[in-house]
Amino acid sequence: MTKKKVDDLFFLLFCEKNSDGTKHLRLKGKELFQRFGRRLTQDDMYPLADFLKKHEEIISLDLCYNNIGDEGITILAKEYFAHPKGANLQYLNLLHCDLGPNGLAYLSSLKHLKLKMIRLLGNKLGPEGARYIGRLIENFRTLETLDIGETDLTLESVECLLMVIEKSLLKSLNMSRIVPNSYYSKYDDSTLADDLGILLKLNTSLEVLRAQKCEFDGHDMEMLLGGLRVHTNLSLLDLAANRIGNHGVEILTQWLRTRPKLTALRIASNGITTRGAKALSIHLPFSRIRLLDLQNNKIGDQGLADLFDSLKKSTQMRVLYIWGNDLGNVALAKLERCFDSGCLVPENVDVKIYYVDGVRCAAFNPINQLALKKYSIQLYGVAPELKIIRNKKAHPDALPRALLNFEFIDRYPPVDESLGLKVKNKVG
Repeated sequence: MTKKKVDDLFFLLFCEKNSDGTKHLRLKGKELFQRFGRRLTQDDMYPLADFLKKHEEIISLDLCYNNIGDEGITILAKEYFAHPKGANLQYLNLLHCDLGPNGLAYLSSLKHLKLKMIRLLGNKLGPEGARYIGRLIENFRTLETLDIGETDLTLESVECLLMVIEKSLLKSLNMSRIVPNSYYSKYDDSTLADDLGILLKLNTSLEVLRAQKCEFDGHDMEMLLGGLRVHTNLSLLDLAANRIGNHGVEILTQWLRTRPKLTALRIASNGITTRGAKALSIHLPFSRIRLLDLQNNKIGDQGLADLFDSLKKSTQMRVLYIWGNDLGNVALAKLERCFDSGCLVPENVDVKIYYVDGVRCAAFNPINQLALKKYSIQLYGVAPELKIIRNKKAHPDALPRALLNFEFIDRYPPVDESLGLKVKNKVG
């Protein structure tokens, strides 16, 4: 098979147009491999840099799952990001690009860039790479979203990064899966929980915190709660795939009772049983939660029934994920009543109810695509059709008002263009 030539025409095939006149360049490694039998390498960074300099309308670049390596990202940084036109790019996805600590050395030294989001998930950066991540946070003053999950960071390197993040203007942070051991010490989850609590006390800009696979238990929630009570801007807390159990849920629900700003809570895969669900049902009505993820726990039929009884509250539940628990006839009857009363919208719940010989049964409704979007996985096993794609970007003042608007989660409710834009009150 002849090697596919990478040139301007090649890159134009993967450009997506946005409704605001900008463009997104989609160069996902798996899609390229399925189409042409190879992924992008360091040699392809020279024509890519030239193409980006010619097309200043491109503000988003997705290079996930390519064989770029340290040399490749250094070439791109020197040939494009160091150029004045490199400041046009705002969103950069480098997920699983075989990057090491040296790959960020030159990129993090640049100070004129205006990146709002950078995703480094899945690269082997290690403790040494934490130094360059910290410099990246300090130099990129416009940075709002930082994804450093699963990058082989140790507890010591994370503690150093948190001290930098305390003074930053970051709005979203993903620091999932810390390496359990290093050469100098053993990972202590309680220490990390305490550090996160301190971060929340000192930082006022953070709105989204993702800390999956950090081995947090119920007692760690006590340390984290100290920061949660002080921090007033947190909208999404993602603690999935930990082991907080019933005790951790009871602690979190006591905080929810104080009606914080939090609108989305993910505690999937945490070993929560009926006892934890009952505690949640008691305090949940006082909260502002609109999205709740309880997938793959150990909640029994009665616990889910109690939870459904508590959903009719002042702040309506908009999205609910409960698949992977014990959905019996009692819980399904309560869930069906929630659908009939309008308390829940069936399209926003990951369970469908159907009947077999008059008996209620549950089926999976695959609406939770957070994991697919987080890891940039294609919805289907084959490469998508090559065609002109036009992405609609919602205006910040579009109506109806966004009740849920997070990364990897679809905006709710969708924009209704017939309503126009929100009229702002003029002062004076």
